Amino acid sequence: MNDNNWRPLGFEDADPTTYDALHDGVPDWMAESFWNWMRTQLLLSQPSEDYPGAYDYFLDQDVVRQVERRCRIAIPYRGFDAEVGMSAIRSAAEAANAELRIADFLLALRSNEHAARNLNMVLEESGSMWRVGERSGSPGLIRRVPESIQMAVDSAILASGHAGARLARAWEAIYGIDPNPSLAYSLAVKAVEDAAIPVVSPNDTTATLGKINSQIRNAGSWSLPLQREDPHAPTSTTLLHMMKMLWAGQADRHGGHHDPDLVITQEAAEVAVMTAATLVQWFTSGAVERR
Repeated sequence: MNDNNWRPLGFEDADPTTYDALHDGVPDWMAESFWNWMRTQLLLSQPSEDYPGAYDYFLDQDVVRQVERRCRIAIPYRGFDAEVGMSAIRSAAEAANAELRIADFLLALRSNEHAARNLNMVLEESGSMWRVGERSGSPGLIRRVPESIQMAVDSAILASGHAGARLARAWEAIYGIDPNPSLAYSLAVKAVEDAAIPVVSPNDTTATLGKINSQIRNAGSWSLPLQREDPHAPTSTTLLHMMKMLWAGQADRHGGHHDPDLVITQEAAEVAVMTAATLVQWFTSGAVERR
């Protein structure tokens, strides 16, 4: 079976986006598979005394209490019965809409490659907008983006040294289970600064993106290696406009355009991180030069 083209009966002739749409949370068709995975992370087992060759399962109270503390969710069960305990956890998680938050914590706690792979299969086959990735050096849930975009960003991260490390943190901050748009935007700006300073301002290692923009504007000769250019949109102008857009958009931070009442939105931070990924790749690959 070709998994990329297969559709269930009744969906073959429908708009592909109807079936392929991504879903947040834990939809009904994913719930039982998801909670079966959760059982593997929350239960302990031991050989049964009553049935040779079988196992008895009981709740791992140490882990349950960690879930309470780290995920900020009360689980009012103190016993060890597997079925009663899992029912209590599921009820508490669903009431708080915290199922994915708990799964994210368990991924990081266990750091088990097999468990991570199994959960990722459940998420992918269910059409979840989440997938298992890496956050802060541990397995965790991150929002799914088109594979081609993910590959391009991963390539920029891996090939860009310190700037790539900052870009990775920005990606985690905006696409993680608990997104922080302001932090993501700030890290995106810093990633571009890290990439651009050695190229544009090697003698000023503390230059801000605003200062780098001024240097590029005043020099007027920084450009990209396209063989043909639109005379109304030369690469030098496009490069500078992208950098100025990124700098001006961070209005909750730096001076000049500072607006203490402005809250960076998820959408704004996503644009910033994607823009930063392109700029970091251009600067670190040598595409940006004085010509």
